[in-house]
Amino acid sequence: MKTSPLLFVLFFIVFSYSPLLSAQTPYGNAGDHTPVILGRPETPFGYYEYLPTSFDASSSTTYPLVLFYHGLGEKGNGTTELNKVLANGPPKLIEQGTDFEAIIISPQSAYGWFSPANFLSLYTYLTAHYPIDTNRVYVTGLSAGGGGTWNALKGHHEKIAAALPICGAGSVSDPAAFLQQTPIRAHHNFNDGVVGKGQTINNMNRIANTGSSVMSVYPYGSSNSVADADYSMQFDTNTQTWSASVGIHAPNDKLSFTLYKNGNHDAWTKTYNNQEVWDWLFAQRLNTLGTNDDNLEISFKIYPNPTSNKATIITANTTEKKVEIYNLLGTIIYSHVLFKELDMNVSTYASGVYIVKVSDANNNQKTIRIIVN
Repeated sequence: MKTSPLLFVLFFIVFSYSPLLSAQTPYGNAGDHTPVILGRPETPFGYYEYLPTSFDASSSTTYPLVLFYHGLGEKGNGTTELNKVLANGPPKLIEQGTDFEAIIISPQSAYGWFSPANFLSLYTYLTAHYPIDTNRVYVTGLSAGGGGTWNALKGHHEKIAAALPICGAGSVSDPAAFLQQTPIRAHHNFNDGVVGKGQTINNMNRIANTGSSVMSVYPYGSSNSVADADYSMQFDTNTQTWSASVGIHAPNDKLSFTLYKNGNHDAWTKTYNNQEVWDWLFAQRLNTLGTNDDNLEISFKIYPNPTSNKATIITANTTEKKVEIYNLLGTIIYSHVLFKELDMNVSTYASGVYIVKVSDANNNQKTIRIIVN
């Protein structure tokens, strides 16, 4: 549902001085796009709240969350300037009538930037006040907001199911190989004169951490000029190598970088208008990686997840399988034989994300991400 400028002004005047300042979340109804001004109880930012058309606050259903970070031009005070966040990205699409299958929160920063701490405060607030599926928390942003997306990954990747940074002005850690297990789909225009493509290139290289550049597989034109088409570079976490193909493609594994042939700074309109991008994003889950669900021989579940003490793994049959736990550096820290059910003591593990892999004698395998807190 669209919000008009007049409706926004009336909303601000009425509710700024109303007992409804203490109203409980969610503030809108199913299908609504509602401004939530800074100053309401516990809100770390003013933000726009979108609730999917299927939203039912009375049910026990949880919903995916998309956290959208705006660009520098949309910064504001979170109250009278909050409607500036409607200029681009998901808020713009919602105002134009697009429906999403997720709760979409679009906060406004007074400075135009979002730090790792900002992400954590938003995550803590939103998961406490909304029925969020914490296995499906997605972060995306453009320009400065793309930098905020990188910051969220840098500081709190274990809470993020997938990320979509677009022409992001910001950097991840160097190196950042720990992000190889988080689905990331980055986009940039080759000739971006505001935030150069080098920002995304550097982040790709820091995540891959192979010593060679993602651009080593890009088919430059003459004199290192732009190629004659859009290209997507893919990183294979098994072989630790890059490849490139013509077109706009989702990650075959976890990490991809689409470099558009045309455009200056605005890489976000064509990205957010691409339904395939959203389909990919909403297909990602925090607790599941690279699965082979057709192979029922190694179907298994782990509970509780997250956990701080013990995790139990249970399978559908009693054939012998091997269980391994990896840290995000790829080091095996646990190995055991599994038949039907196995209790694993993780109480001595440091807080963070670990990868549990189950494989059988035919080398069929399935992996699940487990969080230790």
